[in-house]
Amino acid sequence: MSFADLIAKKSGNGTEDTSAPEAGLQPSPAGSLEKFIQRHGHITESYWFYDHTVELRFNTEEHKYYRVGELGNFIAVPGVTTVCGIVDKSHMLVPWASKMCAQKMLRLMPTEEINGTIRVKPLTLEEFTTLVLEAKSAHKDKLEDAGDVGHASHKCLEDSINHALQTDPEHIVRSLIALPEDERAINAANSALAWMSQHRVRWQETEKKIYSRLHDYAGTADGLAICDSCQNKTCCPVPFTGRLCLIDWKSSNSLKIDYLLQTAAYVHAKQEELGITIADRFVLRLGKSEEEAGKFESWHSTVEDFADDFAAFLGCLSLVRLVDSVEERMKTQKGSIRALRKEQKETAKSLQKEQEKLQKALDKAEAKRLREEEKVKIKLLAKAERERLKAEKKAGQYSPLTEEIKAILEPAHVQRPSNAVVEEEENTLLPYKLPMEG
Repeated sequence: MSFADLIAKKSGNGTEDTSAPEAGLQPSPAGSLEKFIQRHGHITESYWFYDHTVELRFNTEEHKYYRVGELGNFIAVPGVTTVCGIVDKSHMLVPWASKMCAQKMLRLMPTEEINGTIRVKPLTLEEFTTLVLEAKSAHKDKLEDAGDVGHASHKCLEDSINHALQTDPEHIVRSLIALPEDERAINAANSALAWMSQHRVRWQETEKKIYSRLHDYAGTADGLAICDSCQNKTCCPVPFTGRLCLIDWKSSNSLKIDYLLQTAAYVHAKQEELGITIADRFVLRLGKSEEEAGKFESWHSTVEDFADDFAAFLGCLSLVRLVDSVEERMKTQKGSIRALRKEQKETAKSLQKEQEKLQKALDKAEAKRLREEEKVKIKLLAKAERERLKAEKKAGQYSPLTEEIKAILEPAHVQRPSNAVVEEEENTLLPYKLPMEG
């Protein structure tokens, strides 16, 4: 087995679907309701905006937002996180993914100790290929694990904030409830609690959907709260009291600039719909490790930073829509090309059938013509032979049948008898014997 065949055998040839979101989705009447339900079975309940005039739905499995159209159809709406994802982070992610792959390979590599030295055990090419292909998914494993930790810590904070909104007069989270099992998630939640305590956070809402009717995008904001400045000048360089702030939790290992674009989009949607002013944004990276437990990294953005961040988001939104438009155009073009090729193939197949049918008719006509010619030829030769025999008989001389006449009168598949029998048969055919010469 070649190396290329081995790779194909081990890795398979599946491809991801990169098609653009549908422009409008609704069940077609021709018996496809069940397929529609399967396709959109994870659509959530309705979210209403702008005095109950705009209805939004969210697909939890695909993590996509849909606006409900006038006819009840689902119209895909760009999500804030997806839009910000167009910012290139490959300069960080590619080296990180390579590092994850190398670390997993080292963990999976079978080793043995010989004379006090740890060595790699002998591997066949197939065993080594299997190991490499298993290690290449290390970055996905890490992201899934990080996503689980982030989800668990977010859920703990959401439950704790909702509990404070319902039970605490000042809407202050004084302690965490429903702590997760993962120690890293607990550390992250405690880091958030430490930040809330330092800024005397009075919550207004948490995990609320947002929608901008002006720019037609949607998302989910972690929360709005009334905050005071802390004593740390690196976090809050200017003292303030009682400002309305947008809060966004992050459990990543570092803060990225697209988080600023993301929070600016949330702020604009809230201000556009409710006519309020959100003065500050806090993007908080929560410590997950044992060393970072109870610690956080804060990006504090004020009104002065909003215009640039939101303009950058709108640029990303415009680019996403242009890319989607081009992809949709190419998807349509590819579909048209496939349909045209199918039509051409069917036309060629039909033409080939017609040609075969015509050729068959021509062959049949040609065979008939040859038979007719053969019949005419036989009749002419037979007539000529009769006239020859008649003339010889009249002259008193007879000669054997010619070879040409014999071939006509005697089919080729008939076995010829021996020479003696032939001579006897020929003599019996002649009424008179030819006179001997000399």
